[in-house]
Amino acid sequence: MAKRKRRDEWRATARGWTRSFGERGLRVRLFQKRKDGKFYRSVWKGDLGRSDEKCIDTTDRAEAERIVRELLARTTLGETEERPSNEAITLRYLLDRYCKEAATFLDNSKPTRDDGETRVKVLCAYFGEECDVRELREDDVVAYTRWRLAGGVKYGVDWKTGKPKLTRAVRARSVEADLKLLYAALRWATSVRVGKGKRLLDHHPLQGVRRPREKNPKRPITTWERFERARKAAQELTAEAEARIADPKSDEGRAAAEADRVKWIRAEFALVLLEATGRRSGSIRQLRWDDINLAASEITWRAEADKKRQQWITPIPAALVEEIRAFRSKLSVVGGWVFPAEKTPKEPMRRDVFARWILALEERAGLSKLDGGLLHAYRRKWATERKDLSVKDVAAAGGWKDVGTLLACYQQADRQTMLAVMSEPRKVTEATVTGTTG
Repeated sequence: MAKRKRRDEWRATARGWTRSFGERGLRVRLFQKRKDGKFYRSVWKGDLGRSDEKCIDTTDRAEAERIVRELLARTTLGETEERPSNEAITLRYLLDRYCKEAATFLDNSKPTRDDGETRVKVLCAYFGEECDVRELREDDVVAYTRWRLAGGVKYGVDWKTGKPKLTRAVRARSVEADLKLLYAALRWATSVRVGKGKRLLDHHPLQGVRRPREKNPKRPITTWERFERARKAAQELTAEAEARIADPKSDEGRAAAEADRVKWIRAEFALVLLEATGRRSGSIRQLRWDDINLAASEITWRAEADKKRQQWITPIPAALVEEIRAFRSKLSVVGGWVFPAEKTPKEPMRRDVFARWILALEERAGLSKLDGGLLHAYRRKWATERKDLSVKDVAAAGGWKDVGTLLACYQQADRQTMLAVMSEPRKVTEATVTGTTG
């Protein structure tokens, strides 16, 4: 009988690879939920039990192993490293540890983590890497806000050109995002143990200090007419490519025309999914064909492609099922990514390419770009069209964990529903008012 592999060795299961790391009292298990899928990790601490499982955003075993070994090292460091109470907690030290150790930061998608690391550089450029975070005050937040809004300050060097990177003038929303990261790191530091009974920070120095907020945030919303014109542009571009295929000048011309045909069919499909599902572009462009179950009329939105790392399964109407079936037939595909990268089909399309497709369709349709948005404008349209439906169901169907965000940032007032409010015929009378006093 074959010797059974130990749990600290790689083992193949029906769902994929799995392996455990660490020692008694602190172990991390790596595992896949599906073959060739991304790895998840689950931490077990003897005193606290098992933590929630998290996706670590890689399908490579060596990379997954490296991430887990670093996690074990950081966890051990966080529980045993002790700093003298009179030693400064520098901004660079705090932010570096937060970005390397905090689960709330590490569990974000890679683009979000990259954005956070850029904000770390900007914060250090203003406050200084050696700034003692325990001394931060409200005046520092006010001064940073003025500095950041104005722009023009060096925060690094462009590795391609060797020239200094300069902050540009921004709106309050960018300042708020910077400070949100700083506040999160400060709050995290008050929970990190650095010795028996001690924390990295005794208190949050900016607790109660309000961050700046955008008074008039730009949240453009697209329209049905805009969608129809963009879709018509995609169909025109597809027809032009098919005409070139029917009358090619050379074999090379036929290949280029076929590539264009597939490109514009996929661009139209992307547009249809944006308008019909209201999903974030990241979730749409990382769809696989086996995530779409036409027999059951539902789509599975995988956790690793979701901004909040949550899996959703949503039913879809019959009309959308037929649309998807038609696009699948035109593309002659049965599996893999719905929107594969053009040069590396085993990977999903990059976000910037996905956005360029939609922008190209709008330009072909003679549409000016919306001020302050492109892809997200379709998500706002979808949410606004469903204001009369259950908020709970709209949030679940569209992928919002927080209904407050749905109400505050996505569903917008429109003339039709405002008129319905103004036209309400019901009147409050003496007979309908109960429990009041004169």
